[in-house]
Amino acid sequence: MPKKPNKKEETKPVKLSAIDQDIVTVLMGTELYGLEILDKLNPDRPIPLSFGSLYPALNRLEKKGIIKWRWGDESEETGGARRKYYKVTGLGETTLREIQRYRTLLAQRSGQVLGGV
Repeated sequence: MPKKPNKKEETKPVKLSAIDQDIVTVLMGTELYGLEILDKLNPDRPIPLSFGSLYPALNRLEKKGIIKWRWGDESEETGGARRKYYKVTGLGETTLREIQRYRTLLAQRSGQVLGGV
């Protein structure tokens, strides 16, 4: 007989690193493949992210249920190679929103203004 999840298991928070948060933020509301993710992340990032860091992070996020992926169609423009497209799941969206809300509250508590440079 399968074990029923208890309330604590159902609401267990998902931990996201700073890189994970950046990736999920870029993927919110869209579907991108690896190079597109890097192109959106790296222009203003103090330390650019490489493919060697991106793909392990994408695998972690997929295992946690934060993102999902699908294979793209074979196309002429990629020389026939299929791309893997990533997008945020409902759990990923909820998790990121909770983290963003917490960061805003934390900044307010310390008297900082987020978004100011």
